[in-house]
Amino acid sequence: MSAVAAPATATVGAAGAPSPIAMTRVEDDVNQFDALFADHYARLVRTLTLIAGDPETAADAVQEAFVKAHLKWRKISRYDDPVGWVRRVAINQIRDAHRRHQRKNRALRRLASREAVAADPVEPDEFGRLLAALPTQQRAATALFYVDGLSILEIAAALDIAEGSVKSHLHDARRRLKPLLEGERR
Repeated sequence: MSAVAAPATATVGAAGAPSPIAMTRVEDDVNQFDALFADHYARLVRTLTLIAGDPETAADAVQEAFVKAHLKWRKISRYDDPVGWVRRVAINQIRDAHRRHQRKNRALRRLASREAVAADPVEPDEFGRLLAALPTQQRAATALFYVDGLSILEIAAALDIAEGSVKSHLHDARRRLKPLLEGERR
């Protein structure tokens, strides 16, 4: 007759309750996540509003990204740049929402006898109005560079494009915005 020994672990205390060590680790994870959210949520929403052209879409995308980060926090907390991961997921959410919106509008045009009218997005400020005149990739690169203060490398990672493409988008955006900015000064 052999005795079965319970596995020795530091995470289970008496009567199967979590040990103080396990509880501290969970509390640390929650505190880290809460701090990340508090420190970066508003800035991400501000930047992504310029990319999405709509504050509600941006807020929804950032919230969804943080929900996904929370669900995978043990893994994501070990990344070099957890905020970069959240930003990338939020940008993908915006892209997906934009694609869904485009597909929906195409379907409505095919099915309806009259064309669906889309409302213009609310511009958050003068810079947002200027960025709205840019193509999507140029707008995204410009917002991430000037508003979020990301480097070329970070923007490339966030948009999943080459660094050279980021530089090209920024150059083209500056070229397009220059006449608008000079017109504003006169």
